[in-house]
Amino acid sequence: MIPKFPLFLTLILGGLSAWLWITSHVMRSISVMLLLPLWLLLIGLWWALRKSGVRLKRLGIVTLCIAGFVALFRYDGSADGSAFPSLALRWKQRASLPALHNIAGPSATTATPAGVADMPRFLGPKGDGVLPEPGWQTDWKAHPPREVWRIPVGDGWSGFAVAGSRAITQEQRGPEECVTCYDIGTGKLMWSHADNARFDEAMGGIGPRATPTVDATKGVVFTVGAAGLLNCLDLTTGALRWSRDVLKEAGARANLQWGKSASPLLVGETVVCSGGEGGTSLIAYHQSDGGIAWKAGNEGGSYSSPVLLTLAGREQIVNVNNGSVTGHDPASGAVLWRFDWPGMFPKVGQPVQVTPERLLITSSYGVKSHLLEIKAGSGGKLATTSIWSSSAPRTKFSSASVCGSHAYALDEGTFCCVNLADGERGWREGRYGFGQQIRLGETWMLLQAEKGFVALVKANPERLEEISRLEALHSKTWNPPTLAGRWLLLRNDAEAVCYELPAK
Repeated sequence: MIPKFPLFLTLILGGLSAWLWITSHVMRSISVMLLLPLWLLLIGLWWALRKSGVRLKRLGIVTLCIAGFVALFRYDGSADGSAFPSLALRWKQRASLPALHNIAGPSATTATPAGVADMPRFLGPKGDGVLPEPGWQTDWKAHPPREVWRIPVGDGWSGFAVAGSRAITQEQRGPEECVTCYDIGTGKLMWSHADNARFDEAMGGIGPRATPTVDATKGVVFTVGAAGLLNCLDLTTGALRWSRDVLKEAGARANLQWGKSASPLLVGETVVCSGGEGGTSLIAYHQSDGGIAWKAGNEGGSYSSPVLLTLAGREQIVNVNNGSVTGHDPASGAVLWRFDWPGMFPKVGQPVQVTPERLLITSSYGVKSHLLEIKAGSGGKLATTSIWSSSAPRTKFSSASVCGSHAYALDEGTFCCVNLADGERGWREGRYGFGQQIRLGETWMLLQAEKGFVALVKANPERLEEISRLEALHSKTWNPPTLAGRWLLLRNDAEAVCYELPAK
């Protein structure tokens, strides 16, 4: 006969755990991090105390088991975006790559391989996650992509920016936060810039998070490190032109908990960055010398990058703040409109334009997604209305893609389709994990799965339609993919790989 206490405890905690996983609840990993250890501890104490005469002996056994587990294993960060814990043996340390320091690049440029197109920033030229229709073969079984090179890289969740033959990313090498430039044709290091900075957060990991922004015409690269260091570097050689401390100058109380991940935005002659915990929301610097052009907002920043959009007939910088979304005048930073969007947890997804007057904002952690409508108001301001709010899609790390009358997104790690008319979810299938995505033309999407593979899917409001798959990387991948013409650059916190997609 099963004793009552273990039975009841298993039913209660097991039932709660099952409900969290069945519903894909954002806190479902608590069942592993808290409920399972709690179950083991309570069962151990019940076993030790239930029989008199041997209680001290059994308590000693339980204590030794706990001490042995702690001595053998260490917490090694999140295994995936659900915060599922990863454990490692204490004596097994991950091998780190050697420091790079400052390595100057050659003054002459190398030839750009055929099929390469510039990709100057995070999520494409406009920062909206929309690229041209595929000009390459989409059936990767019949026409497999060619692996050009594969190299080890340092920690970090940055993507690549591409200008000509140069592919630029950010990575952690020991105590140094590095901006690295690789030859897209060979994978060889062309130059590196190193700062004595290191960001390390237990759940999110080590290293820089933001993707560089390139202005090939002016020959410069702008990068934001995980601790808020803004660098302006020479595109050809990697030489430092100027550097600023964004968090300090924005008056932030502290860095964001999981580090700065917002990429810099180029607007006219300025480079615009988001803030930190409290303080200024946006700060613009002159590209020429790093002098401050303007500051705007007082709600701090988020993990989303500022983007330049035209809404209600006005060009504006749209920024997701800690507890709101705002539109700003590009010349002065003046707030044109504000939508209150509170929540204690991080907001990562990019705002996605749906129509000339409508904007989709998405999040997770129980925060509702909204379809906003922005129209002309009084006194030069703009009026904002929420057309609908919905629990879908729940984009924890990634951003949605709008194709026609539907939005497609990774909803707590599972791909889904949402009707933009009412915010209702049509279907949810395809376990791609907490990866990233970009839209190709009007009907295609390229998904970087969290486990490392890449999938090519078509927008279909009726069902998931995966066309091709490429087994590219083989460990946790939170980095955004970079598609530079027919050249696909992928990386995670351990390696980078470059593929040439076959031409039609």
